[in-house]
Amino acid sequence: MVLLDALYIGVQSRMRMARDKAREFLASQQGVANVVATIIVLLIVVLLIGVFWDRLKEWVSNLMDTIFGTEFDDSGLGG
Repeated sequence: MVLLDALYIGVQSRMRMARDKAREFLASQQGVANVVATIIVLLIVVLLIGVFWDRLKEWVSNLMDTIFGTEFDDSGLGG
């Protein structure tokens, strides 16, 4: 009976240590989710810019024309 008790206590101790190590590992991995979320947000922004590029280029051209009195063309600022 003493042997079974010692075995049971040893297994319980190892299970608690494994549980604590698993919790520590999962807690240390939270930063990775933030990095992945940031990359996904950046990809979405780049895709939206790509989709609406013509409208953005027209809007910036009109804005620069209003501010500086010049226009943008394909080579940059026009006269």
